[in-house]
Amino acid sequence: MALTYAGDLSTDLDRVRFHINDTTTGGGPRPASGNFTDAELSAIIDDAGTWQRAVAALLDHLSVEWSQHADITVGPRSQSFSQVADAYAKRAEKWRKDNRIYPGVHVVGVIRKDGYSNDVASDDVDTDGEYAHVTIRTWEYPL
Repeated sequence: MALTYAGDLSTDLDRVRFHINDTTTGGGPRPASGNFTDAELSAIIDDAGTWQRAVAALLDHLSVEWSQHADITVGPRSQSFSQVADAYAKRAEKWRKDNRIYPGVHVVGVIRKDGYSNDVASDDVDTDGEYAHVTIRTWEYPL
């Protein structure tokens, strides 16, 4: 289980580790202080498309991991794992809001060919060619 963290936030992997507080081996955010491997984080960053979306997905994932643990009370001592799960869910929601991440929609690009395009004369509008419409591709990250 490899954990790489330089601490200078120069890579997407470092940025993700910093924002999910997974920077020290054996002191990670997962139950039992577990860490994510570099391979896991790299795959999630690739799937998400940006490191910011990866952070949101990982915070959601941590909420799910922690929600699978029951709250425990033994004598005067208690541990509320559901509160940890709720905290991660709230952090994911706040992260998406702060970073303007809208689940399910990701505008990839717009190709325009009309009177305002650089490659068409202002009086020549292409209405049936290959670029006669606006192309918007959406991407949905499974949560």
